[in-house]
Amino acid sequence: MKQAEPHDPMELVGVVLPGSGMENMAACLVEEYLMLGFSDQQILALFRRPCFGATHGIYRARGEDYVRALICDVRRRYTETYRAGSDAHE
Repeated sequence: MKQAEPHDPMELVGVVLPGSGMENMAACLVEEYLMLGFSDQQILALFRRPCFGATHGIYRARGEDYVRALICDVRRRYTETYRAGSDAHE
């Protein structure tokens, strides 16, 4: 495996696109972790930890109450969507 170089042009870098909004990014991140099977507490822990730049930036900007409400909302929508998809296959 090639070692990472300090100024590697292929380094993965996340950016916020104009008009995309922090809310959409935050919801997408939460949904990704839900699909991976993370619990609400595990997801909240990712937002609290400074080593996770994207999630912690949202946590700092919006606060813990926002993150908790977001996790609940995304879990509700994800669960409803999953149930609706399951019903369609029965």
